[in-house]
Amino acid sequence: MTISTSPSDALEVITLSVEDGLAAEAGGATRLEVVRDIRADGLTPDVRVVEALLERVGIPLRVMIRPRNTFLVGDDTHRDEIADDAALFADLPVDVVTGYVRAAADGSAEIDEAALALVAERVPRARITVHRAIERISGDPTAALRRCPAVDRVLSGGGAGAWASRAGALVRLQAAIVPVRVIVGGGVSMEGIDVLAPCSSLRELHVGRLARTGESYGAPVDARIVATLRDRWLSRGR
Repeated sequence: MTISTSPSDALEVITLSVEDGLAAEAGGATRLEVVRDIRADGLTPDVRVVEALLERVGIPLRVMIRPRNTFLVGDDTHRDEIADDAALFADLPVDVVTGYVRAAADGSAEIDEAALALVAERVPRARITVHRAIERISGDPTAALRRCPAVDRVLSGGGAGAWASRAGALVRLQAAIVPVRVIVGGGVSMEGIDVLAPCSSLRELHVGRLARTGESYGAPVDARIVATLRDRWLSRGR
């Protein structure tokens, strides 16, 4: 079956290696999220892996900037690590993925705009995806996102619960943050794809374990599985 895609349709696949990237591209992925340690929600990858992917694949890369397995910036040393990691990719033709939360004055959680600005400063040509930290904040993220013009994507799985309620949350988030785009991602299952795909405002899907043989973190990306995911996401309700 041939799928006719809109320029705004996307299938982003988490990539740990050149082999993952080649398989994802062969299966029809439109973008790669390059990380290290998928079990830790993705950490900053080795710059040599990113450089090798740029030489071997023809689809865009978004590179994780996350030196520690946490969504909280703990201290100035941690902040320096974030800045140093971001600077590694300043001269490469890639976009980036990051996102942290902090405690607000009233005790609620909000986007750490200082950490976001730090990454934008170190990689000034890159567009930014705000990672799943968005799910850990208490209020409306719209104003904070708009104060960082480099942000053009937000990755979210819509929180917890049944996929129908998560789909509703994602549609509402997308309506609130336009023109920033929602990337649907975070524990997405085949059932989730079937529920989410007909939502016309949700155009971008992000998969990690689901694109791997046996849905195992330890297995490589499988081009045939990626092709199945692409067809399922792009054909239902489009």
